[in-house]
Amino acid sequence: MIALAKEFSKKIIFRFTNFANPKYDYNIEPAQLLELLTSIDNFASKTQKSIIVEVGVARGMTTRFLSEHISLKNYNLDYFCIDTFSSFTNKDLNFEITKRGKAGKELLGFSYNDYTKWKNNFKKFNFIKPIQKDCSNFDFSTIAPINLCFLDVDLYLPTKNTLNKIWPHMAENSSIIVDDVADNNQWDGAYQAFMEFVNENKLNYYLVGNKCGVIKK
Repeated sequence: MIALAKEFSKKIIFRFTNFANPKYDYNIEPAQLLELLTSIDNFASKTQKSIIVEVGVARGMTTRFLSEHISLKNYNLDYFCIDTFSSFTNKDLNFEITKRGKAGKELLGFSYNDYTKWKNNFKKFNFIKPIQKDCSNFDFSTIAPINLCFLDVDLYLPTKNTLNKIWPHMAENSSIIVDDVADNNQWDGAYQAFMEFVNENKLNYYLVGNKCGVIKK
């Protein structure tokens, strides 16, 4: 009887409300998720230890998606998640406003995050290694060699600083995947930083979807 009542309730909710509407809760495109999965499958194995770095994790939707795949495949890797867990730094915001002409109200976000809560949300995945740190000040040599970096920090300074700091510590045949590589929007600091980096270092790159830049080493 209870089961029938539950099923009837679900029927009413699905047919006559919007609560059951399917949603796409990711801030990155399906093509980017596919690129990340393909990159992981290309280097990860069940025996040799590999290293993934995600810089800028927000509430962890992409982290959760990739963690499920890694867990199902039983890959042997460490997955480092680097974030301030408290929104953008004042230094990075001030640069966008004073040097790049952005309005402060365009750049609000992510202050809801909390390191302890985020860490607890991923405690069942023992390969997840959250690090509360400004990525511009992190020493990537401590976790090298790195097989994959997913960089999603939106603004110019942290994107440029991270690319410069992490590049020497990427493994052979590794990938750096950068979100928001698209011009003329509030997050185009990442676009400027990405283009400067590949041009200054004379690197080949390719684009995935509408806002993803990929560099192979």
